[in-house]
Order: sequence, then structure tokens, then C-alpha cells
Amino acid sequence: MGRILQRGRAPKNETMEVLVGLLLVMFVAVMSLTIVGTALPVMLSSLHGSETQYAWVVTSMLLSTTAATPIAGRLGDLYDKKKLLIFFIAIFAAGSLLAGISVNANMLIAMRVVQGAGLGSLMAMVQTVMAVITSPRERGRYNGYFGAVITVANVSGPIVGGFVVDLAGWRWCLWISVPFALLAMAVLAKKLHVPASVIKDPKVDYLGSTLGTAGVSLLLIYISMGGDQIMSWTATPMLVMVGLGVAAVVAFVFVELAAPQPIVPVRLLAKRTVALAVLASIGLGLVLNAPMVYFGQYFQIGRHMSPTASGMCMLPMMIASFVFSTLTGRRVSALGRWKRFVVSGFVMMVAGLAILSFTDKATPLVVLWVGMFLLGAGQGSSMQNLVLAVQNTVPLRDMGASTAMVTFFRNLGGAIGVQVASLVFNANLAIQLRRRFSEAGVKLPPEVASGHSMAAAGENPQVAHLIQDSFAEAMGAIFMVGTASTFICLILVALMRSSELRDTIEEPVSEQVAEVLREDQQRRRNQGE
Repeated sequence: MGRILQRGRAPKNETMEVLVGLLLVMFVAVMSLTIVGTALPVMLSSLHGSETQYAWVVTSMLLSTTAATPIAGRLGDLYDKKKLLIFFIAIFAAGSLLAGISVNANMLIAMRVVQGAGLGSLMAMVQTVMAVITSPRERGRYNGYFGAVITVANVSGPIVGGFVVDLAGWRWCLWISVPFALLAMAVLAKKLHVPASVIKDPKVDYLGSTLGTAGVSLLLIYISMGGDQIMSWTATPMLVMVGLGVAAVVAFVFVELAAPQPIVPVRLLAKRTVALAVLASIGLGLVLNAPMVYFGQYFQIGRHMSPTASGMCMLPMMIASFVFSTLTGRRVSALGRWKRFVVSGFVMMVAGLAILSFTDKATPLVVLWVGMFLLGAGQGSSMQNLVLAVQNTVPLRDMGASTAMVTFFRNLGGAIGVQVASLVFNANLAIQLRRRFSEAGVKLPPEVASGHSMAAAGENPQVAHLIQDSFAEAMGAIFMVGTASTFICLILVALMRSSELRDTIEEPVSEQVAEVLREDQQRRRNQGE
């Protein structure tokens, strides 16, 4: 077991210098996930991609982001955080560059996997760095800045993407992050100074890393591929895939329980705050990415807007996210309490999603903007404060792993959310297409029924009009599902225990000793078995 080393907090000026570099890299990395939202119709049309590949361009990145996050978080507890962070930024930049030169949809999807590995790793490392140089109470304000950057990047991505597509072409949506990533690397190389790891004699849990990555990847691929034109849910390869995935996850849990320095400290889930925060993070992830992806289709195909206009329509969500994340972060630091802001955030998300569930082709823009505003305000109020609640509960030596755990499950929810939205949307779209083509007495083109509807939309004015109406009418079902899942998460966060934020970076010594003794007893019991 590693020995705990006490450390002091970083000087104020050093913290602010580091904050600039971390915010910069976080912004460009997160924006890379959503900047393709308004560009996807153009991308897939240029690369002759299908409707199935449409969702995979986003899901592939979410999948690798999810798989990389817990591994990177634990490595940050064990090794040099500065070197790891710069290395992860380099991976992200390389993936962005290669994605921009894609010659077909499959290459684009593959390079988005590389992008996602860098994104998930650097997101975990950025939050871990802040956690080891600031106390939880100070971190409330800084987390507000990070929450503002993450949510603004999520929402501004489609807006920036719309401008870039119109002015320079879709490839620059992927290349635009490269120079900013390089600038962030330079800033952090010069300004970031992080003390050595709090754990001596580090040991990487290679078996746990392999089992966890394999299990999560197989289950996400099963969710992503099942039920579409590629393969049915009950096809033999799919059943084998889900069986292996479940087996790998079960084996992963047992390995982590016995590992001296696990990638995911399962014991932390015994803490009520951690367990409920993890479950709520999954729900938050479900509604974090899907709206950004499918609003692009709704405005461009369903309401025939340009990519730029489509992106601009999402401004209310961006403004709300920025304002509420910044203000709640400051209030959390001032009051030393976080729960009221998390609960109110989920209330606003439920209200916003309920409004958006009535979306159709005739919905007034002002109604959509009210729903978007509430959704963005809720995300800004709750996302980083869930991370803060967990960080306030765990010891410093588990800071990287626990931070990554919350981020991991939020990303997992995001990956599942995009695929669930895809399944719901495609099923509802098929119903709408059959109904509208039947009512119009027009034969449904095979390319539309097979998922290549975007390519067919411009070939015949009447067909294009029917497709546009069907796309618009199919959107509401996505938000109905989101409303139900977010309401469940609201109940979970309401059950979380409220706690006062610490003014120190490390836990009190008495709590550290108690935690060490509990782990020592657990290890002795495992050895006795």
C-alpha cells in the first residue's frame, strides 16, 4: 500500500497561470466532440456515409473517451501528471489532424477513436491537476470555470462548426483544434508545476485495465450495432459479444477488489455520496451529447437551415451553461455547500427536456430556446459540482481515480445516450417516413428506407419535403426519453448527503488513518480467504 505524503497548496499566482493552460486545452478538446454536430450532414454526404455511420462518428469518439478515462485518472495518481498531460494532448492533436484527412467514413470513425483516447485521458488529468493544487472549497470557484468551459465548448461546438463548414469546409472542423492544442502544450510545459505522486512504489493494474477496457468496449459496441441494418440484437455474434462483455466486466470487478492499486477503486462506491454521484453522472451524460448531435439534423434537415444558422440557434443553451456554471461555482465556494445547486440543476434539466419533448416541424423557435436555456442552465449548475462532491469525500491518494470515475460514468452515459437517441430517432423516423409517404401517395425510395436519406433529400423536391417534415417530427421522442431518465437522476441527487466543503487539500489525518486501517483489514481478509 502506498504511503500518504502531505503537500501544501499551490501559490495563488501559480494556480491562475496553470488554470489558463488547463482551460484552453479543456475547451478545444471538448469542443472537438460537438463541433462536428452541424458539420455531420456535410461530412457524411461528402464521404458517402450512411445514417448508421452518422451516429458512429460521434459514438466512436465517446467510446474511446470512456475507455481511456479511468486508466488515465489512475495513472495520474501514480506517475508524473505534467508529462502525462502533455502526452495525452499530443495524442488528441494527432487524432484531430488525421481525422481531417479522412478519405471515407470508416477512416473518419477510426481517427475519431484516436481523438477520443486523447480527450478522455486529458479530461481526467486536467481535473486531477486542479484537485491536487487547490482545496475543495477553493475548487468550487475554479470548477465553475471548468464547468463553464465544458458546457460552452459543448454548445459552441456546433456554432463554430457551422461557421467553419460554410467558410472553409468540413475538414477544418477537425483541424481547427490542432494549433490550440499545441499552444496549450507550450503553456503547460512552461507554467505547470505539480509535486510528485502521493503514492510510493506505484503498480499499474494491467489486468484490470485490459478487462475494464474490453468489457466496456464490447458492451458499447453491442448497444451501438444492435437493432440496425447491420445486425439484429439476437444474432449469434451479438450474443457472443454481449456475453464476453458482461464476463469481462464481472472479472474486472473481482480483480479491482483484490488489486493493491486498482484502476477503479470499487471500495469508494461504499460511500453514499460517491455511489449516487456516479449514478447521477450516467444520467447527466445521457442528455449531454445527444441534443448537440441531433439538433444539427433537426435544424438543417427538418427546418432547412444552413450550418451557421443551425449553430446560432443553440446560443441560448451556451449562454445559460456559461452563466450558471460560473455563478454557481462562485456561490459554492462562498457558502461551502454544493447540494442545493446540483438538485436545482437537475430540476431545470427536467423542465427543459419536458419542453423540448414537444418538438416538431412547427414548434416556434422561442419555445425551443426556452427549453434549451433551461437544459443548459441545469447542466452548468450540476456537472462540475457532482465532481466536487466526490472529491470532497475521498482521500488525496485516490483523487485521480475518483475524479476519473465520475468522468468515466458521465462519458459512458454520453456514449449510451447518443446510441439510445439514435435508436429512438431512427425508429420514430421510420414511422414518420412511412406515414408521410403513404399519405402523399409517393413511393418510399429504397435509399431513404435503408438509411441514406440525407443523400436522397436533394434529388427530388417532393421527396426532400417529405423527408424534412419526417426528420422534424421524429425529434420529440428523443427528449421524452431524456425527460424520464433525468427525473430519475433528480431523485438520486435529492438523496445525496449534503456536506461542507473542506478548506484543506488533504483529508484530516484521523480520516486518512481510518481509511488506511479499513483497507488493511480488507486486505487481510482477502489473504485469509
